[in-house]
Amino acid sequence: MRIGILAPIAWRTPPRRYGPWEQVCANLAAGLVSRGHEVVLFATGDSRVNGARLSWVCPRPLGEDASLPARQD
Repeated sequence: MRIGILAPIAWRTPPRRYGPWEQVCANLAAGLVSRGHEVVLFATGDSRVNGARLSWVCPRPLGEDASLPARQD
């Protein structure tokens, strides 16, 4: 089965420190990969989940790089 997981881009997946939703996405992706599923993780460009393919539009987490444009309201 092919599965896409959309992670927040505030922090890396899995997070270096705090980032509960990013950790949930990392755990979910790793578990699905270990069960033989094809997983695409949509997260920051520095994210790492073994076995999952990474697709990103934000190279680094918004919470760690003030030079990146924040969301516009």
